[in-house]
Amino acid sequence: MIDDTLLQTYNQTPYPSYCYTQTHPDRLATLGTLLGLTPTHVATCRVLELGCASGGNIVPMAYALPESRFVGIDFAAGQIAVGQQMIDDLGLDNVILQAQDILQLGPELGEFDYIIAHGVYSWTPPAVRDKVLALCRQLLAPNGIAYVSYNTQPGWHMLGALREMMLYRSRQSTDPATRVAQARELLAFLAESVSDEDPYSTFGRTYQQLLQTYRDYVLRDRQQEQGGDQLLLHDELETYNTAVYFHEFIAHAQQHGLQYLVEADFARVMLSNFPRDVQQKLAQLAHDTIELEQYMDFVRNRTFRQTLLCRAEIPLQRRLAADLSPFFIATYAHPETAVHVHDTAVARFQGLDGSVLATDHPMTKAALLHLQEVAPTAVSFPELVSIARRRVYGTNTPENLAQDVAALTANILRAYSYSSRLVELHRHAAPFVVQAGERPFASAVARWQLQQGYQKLTNLRHERVQLDQLGQHLLPYLDGQHDREMLLARLFTLAGQGKLQVTEGETAVADPAAQRRILAEELAASLGWLGRAALLQ
Repeated sequence: MIDDTLLQTYNQTPYPSYCYTQTHPDRLATLGTLLGLTPTHVATCRVLELGCASGGNIVPMAYALPESRFVGIDFAAGQIAVGQQMIDDLGLDNVILQAQDILQLGPELGEFDYIIAHGVYSWTPPAVRDKVLALCRQLLAPNGIAYVSYNTQPGWHMLGALREMMLYRSRQSTDPATRVAQARELLAFLAESVSDEDPYSTFGRTYQQLLQTYRDYVLRDRQQEQGGDQLLLHDELETYNTAVYFHEFIAHAQQHGLQYLVEADFARVMLSNFPRDVQQKLAQLAHDTIELEQYMDFVRNRTFRQTLLCRAEIPLQRRLAADLSPFFIATYAHPETAVHVHDTAVARFQGLDGSVLATDHPMTKAALLHLQEVAPTAVSFPELVSIARRRVYGTNTPENLAQDVAALTANILRAYSYSSRLVELHRHAAPFVVQAGERPFASAVARWQLQQGYQKLTNLRHERVQLDQLGQHLLPYLDGQHDREMLLARLFTLAGQGKLQVTEGETAVADPAAQRRILAEELAASLGWLGRAALLQ
């Protein structure tokens, strides 16, 4: 049985249940395909999540993939009950949540194409960590992929020291709220009190910077998240929090007949993202992939990994697929200046994280312009080639089309290898529309979450999004039963009730005709934003 103390803490203070984009079968299938696997199609797959909490990750997947089958396991019965209510309210019949002890699970669960264990491995006793990997081997389909997240050394050495300080401060309290308050109080005190000029402080400036950064994370970022206190309790202040070196985790996986595939964040494993001299030295130090990535962790002082595993006997290729025809491509990147596709002037496209792809290749420029215009819609690579070709060459078929396609392929892979926030690859096109219909229909998951008071909602790309005030008023009525005139009338009523303020510039507008005009404009803009936020079906 799992430690009774651990179970008690999760029953007393449930773990926040969110969606995690990086765990979605589409991400796993995409990376598996890139490295030579033939994973099961996302639209008709079988998914198991170990440690599913109240289903905030797995239930939205089930909603968006109605032909796939999902099973979620968690040892906290109270959280399973909450998730079951969500399933019942949404009327889903392709997802099952069960309150079970991981140590008691076996082959009776069946076979799965994708297994997810997010936030389990490092935060449970040794027997559970071992069982998680045993289940991955036992229940994975031949071409299945498992996702396991865990804290890593060497970076966690420093964070672990701060955890121990917080544990010491809160050691005499059993009340969760008190423990959180005491931990945050101590961090604030240390960050304000440690001086980089103290002659008795070892590595004073480094210690001060660490405290300030971590204090900001715990006191500001965590508090802004829904369930920030629960995250602090179960991540930093939990009974178990074991960090391992990457090579130790892989050795553990190998004991269970599993092998390393790749990380869920692909760009983090690319040697090419280091400076040239660092690349050369790392290549000299490492004799294989595991050694290389371990040394990369040393350089980056890495604290956390999200590792994909597969069966040990499956042959892998460590070169990226040269054929992108099975993939869908998407981007949020935008051109920094005007782009002309009929010349070879260099154009720069910037991603949401500041990453940049610079290219002088006409078809690459044309492809990225189209993706930016329809963002975040994922376009199949063959369709993207066709669109880019027409944009550059019109109705003509160039003699060098094969070379153009090869150059476009190389540029997309280069951008994806640099940052998934620059260019995205997918094996499955998410079921959303950018343009709202006459009777707009928003994701039932997002509408349910808003009704339950969620601050951030799960969109149809399995991302978290936050609505503004107008969106919060509008979303409940995007049920396919209200046309635009009805939606406008609803907003007009809310304005009349004082629940929605209508302004022009910074001036409040009271004239009914002017209010109606402004609300019509804001309705169109809001529907456009909701479409771009992947909330509309």
